[in-house]
Amino acid sequence: MHGQLSMRMRCLRPGSRRRCALLGGDLAAFCASLVEGLAHLESTLEVDLDHGRGGGSVGSGSVSMRWCADAMRLVKRMQREMLAIFRKADVPAAAAVSSRGGGAAGAGDWFEHYMQETAALLDFCNAFKAAVSRMHRYCMVVDFAAQVGAAAGDDDGAGAAAASLVVESAAEPTGSRQASSAAAAVRDKIAEVKAAVTEAERLGRTIISGGAGGDGGGMVVVTLVAKITTSVLAMFVLQALVSPAPLDDGAVRPTLASAVDVPELEPWCESLSLIHARFPSRATVAEHEKVATVVRDLISGKTGGGGHGGQQEEVARGHVELLRARSGELREGVEMFACVLDEVFDEVIRGRNEMLGILRDKTLT
Repeated sequence: MHGQLSMRMRCLRPGSRRRCALLGGDLAAFCASLVEGLAHLESTLEVDLDHGRGGGSVGSGSVSMRWCADAMRLVKRMQREMLAIFRKADVPAAAAVSSRGGGAAGAGDWFEHYMQETAALLDFCNAFKAAVSRMHRYCMVVDFAAQVGAAAGDDDGAGAAAASLVVESAAEPTGSRQASSAAAAVRDKIAEVKAAVTEAERLGRTIISGGAGGDGGGMVVVTLVAKITTSVLAMFVLQALVSPAPLDDGAVRPTLASAVDVPELEPWCESLSLIHARFPSRATVAEHEKVATVVRDLISGKTGGGGHGGQQEEVARGHVELLRARSGELREGVEMFACVLDEVFDEVIRGRNEMLGILRDKTLT
């Protein structure tokens, strides 16, 4: 377990253990559904630790594209269920929430928090689309290398040269403008996530400690819970998708260093903590790593196997076919993730438009 994860995550801590009157009915059902989804994600999180490439540390590992897609499916479900709650709620769009011993300006404006949360999610979607485009290009280069290798037959030198094309096209030279831009974009996103989580926790503690606000306060808490969950899951997925770009060791992940003694939120905290603890600090996509392994073998000349003539040619042909198969698996995973990403984007846009309609109706009545 990483050092920064050694202490138990504590989100939205009110200072004393008691039931939260803000979370009941549909809001409690939302939290229960979220816990169920997080439990599924945790149970399907299979991390292949990287011990063989450059002495990989315990914090290095790969996750599947299917898991990344499932994480985004959970985000989509959260958006849909939140919208259903807001659609049914009979509270003002901006419900002032008082706090003991100080003001929490805007803390109860659940509409504003929802719009901020979904705007941040749309930003993540754009970052994901850029990463998906990059991986699509990578698959095209791998397919071309496989074609060159197949045409080369038992010429190991030609096969290694074809594999080198993949390496040169996929791994931008350290210090290049593209590599620096990719690393900077991830660092910026991580900083945004840390700030968003910290602010969400602060507002949540203020609302819960104040014990006021009724349904409006509860809706804000639920929105903040969704915001924290979405931020953390999206950050993990983004780190895996952009893994070919070099990241500075100083790109610290959010520690989620606050959390709950509120019974209704404890299962959520526990579930998110488990995923946070198990997710590798330097993650890659498993399907991408399988392609990279075959490419490295081609370059290092592991296709020969000591045979001669037809036997050597058959071994080389088998290795090229393996490269094609691995590339197909990666492409299938990327396309699946891209489809889910489009669904998330559409869900968020639909929800924001409907929320604007709800605000308009509440303003006119």
